[in-house]
Amino acid sequence: MATREGLQPMLYTPLRDEVLARLRQALIGGTFTAGERIREVELAARLGVSRGTLREALRHLEQEGLIVTNPHRGTFVVNPSDEEVAEIYGLRIALEAYAVEQAAGLMVPEDIDALQAVVDDLAALAATGHVRFAPRLGLDLQFHELICEAAGNARLLRTWTELCAPLRVLLATFSEPFLRSEEIIDQHQYVVDALRRGDPVAARDELTRHLTRSKERMIATIRAKREHDEALGSGGPLLIPRA
Repeated sequence: MATREGLQPMLYTPLRDEVLARLRQALIGGTFTAGERIREVELAARLGVSRGTLREALRHLEQEGLIVTNPHRGTFVVNPSDEEVAEIYGLRIALEAYAVEQAAGLMVPEDIDALQAVVDDLAALAATGHVRFAPRLGLDLQFHELICEAAGNARLLRTWTELCAPLRVLLATFSEPFLRSEEIIDQHQYVVDALRRGDPVAARDELTRHLTRSKERMIATIRAKREHDEALGSGGPLLIPRA
C-alpha cells in the first residue's frame, strides 16, 4: 500500500484553549471596553460553551492580567489607573533597558534586520496617510517584544508579556495614536542604528527616552479622556492634551 506522506494527523485543540484564545484576542482587540463587566451567562451563551469551560478560560485570563475578579462584585476587564500605568511603564523601562543591553551582545545581523523590518512597516503605514491606532500598536509592541526575545531570557520575556497585557487592553480603547507616527518611527530607528553599530549604551538610552515619552503621553491621554467623559456628562467642552 502506497504511503501518503502529505497527510498529517489532525491537531486537537481543547475547547478551553480555543475559548481562551478567542477571548484573549477579543480583549486586546478592543471588543471589550476597559472596565467592562464580564457577564458569564451571556458570554457563555454567545460562545456556545458551558459556564465551567468559560470559567477555566477566565481564570487563565486573570493570571495574564487581562481581567480582574472581585468576589463581591464580579469579573471585569482590566482598567489600570494613571498610577498603575506609571508603575507598569516604570517596570517596562527597567526591564527593556536591561533587555536591550543583553540583546546587543547576542544579536546576529538577522535579528537587527527583523527590527529594521518593523520600523520599515511603521514607515509604510504612516505613508498611507490616516494611521489607525490598532495596526501601529501591533507593530510597536512587536518591536519591543523582538528586543526582549533577543535577550535570550525566557523569564524576562514572560514578565514583559504579563506587564504589557493591561496596557494592550487599555490602548485598544484609543481611537487615535497619542504619539505622532514620525516620532515613533524616529525613536525606533535610533535604537536599531545603535544596535547595528554595536553601542548597547546608546540603544538603552534611546529606548528609555522613547518609553518615558510614551508613558507621559499615555497618562496625559487617559486623563484627557476621563475629563472628556466627565465634560460630556455635564455638557462641557472636549479637553485635548497638548504635546
